[in-house]
Amino acid sequence: MYLYNVALVQEFLDQTRKRISNGVEITFTKKASDELQDLMLDFDINVSDVEAAIENLSPENYFRGIDPSGGKDFNVCAFCTTVGKDKLEIYLKYGVQIAGLQILLFSNHVPDFPMIYPFKN
Repeated sequence: MYLYNVALVQEFLDQTRKRISNGVEITFTKKASDELQDLMLDFDINVSDVEAAIENLSPENYFRGIDPSGGKDFNVCAFCTTVGKDKLEIYLKYGVQIAGLQILLFSNHVPDFPMIYPFKN
């Protein structure tokens, strides 16, 4: 089951990278836009920093997500990674549209609690 779950997360990340390389832009929800403004003001983090962090995610950054039932409009995952020149740790939660191309960022902020990485060695 462990390897299946890692493969599921890797497929999610591969789909994200494929869409970005094909020109699909990441859409920020209102909440994510507000959080990005805080990151910009407090830590000099910008949109391209967040986008680069998303493109460089691996299963080791995985925190939780993906409902394998397929009954949703989006597959959604949460990750924790570093961003920007100061390598600030941030929580990222985004979704990949199942029957479309959209990548929707729901959250990008400094974690509120210590993160657990189920696939990190």
